[in-house]
Amino acid sequence: MQGWLAAFLFKVDIITSSQNQYVKLARSLSQKKHRLETGLILAEGINLLRDMPASVEVKYVFYTPDRRDEVLDLLEKYGIAEDDERAMRVTDSVLKSFADTVTPYGIAAVVKMPSLEYVAPTANAVLLDGVADPGNVGTIIRTAAAAGFEDVYLLDCAEAYSPKVIRSSLGGIFRIRVHEVDIMRAMELVRNFNSAALDMDGQNLLESEIASPVLLIAGSEAHGVRECIKRSAKQVYALPMSNGVESLNVAVAAAVAMYRTL
Repeated sequence: MQGWLAAFLFKVDIITSSQNQYVKLARSLSQKKHRLETGLILAEGINLLRDMPASVEVKYVFYTPDRRDEVLDLLEKYGIAEDDERAMRVTDSVLKSFADTVTPYGIAAVVKMPSLEYVAPTANAVLLDGVADPGNVGTIIRTAAAAGFEDVYLLDCAEAYSPKVIRSSLGGIFRIRVHEVDIMRAMELVRNFNSAALDMDGQNLLESEIASPVLLIAGSEAHGVRECIKRSAKQVYALPMSNGVESLNVAVAAAVAMYRTL
């Protein structure tokens, strides 16, 4: 069914202005300061919204008329009726005005940001040191959730709730605790817990027994784990490399290490 016809049959009112107050709110969430001020973040795309737990507090859902059939199940999942004021039909151009992707899918939601309040680990956890790529941070968060880890600590990394991290985590960021920490807090974690850093000069990870719970530490590909953290870690592990390969993407290396602890 064509988009304009769907809008006419199912709901006459459709947001056509990018100056609409709710659209302006969604657009403001591209900036960290507005995310922190409002406690809200933008979740974009059908796969992310399908994968988010039903317990996530969804404030508003925006969708283009041609996505109506797909969005109905999502609205039901989050307890929102189709005629609820929180379900907003928008034109393609309006959705593009606040979407973070170049070619938006046509569905996005404003949701409550999970807490960033610091909590000490009580089970397996990950500390990321200087991982600046949002895709890597999001992928590691998703893998941590899948591997049963409970906490991810970010030291000088891509911001936890930036749109790219959220999309890359594909809902994982809503399933575990994520904390942004400074160097003092990071060192406290490394010294007080069963910490294991990933570094090319470490013991062979695949031939080692890792006691749980563990705090796995991974650094950026460019610089690795900083020296003060590496020296303070209880153990240092490396993944064996063949065929002249010198290193792995940090998200891949962290994934292997996380599943090695199971």
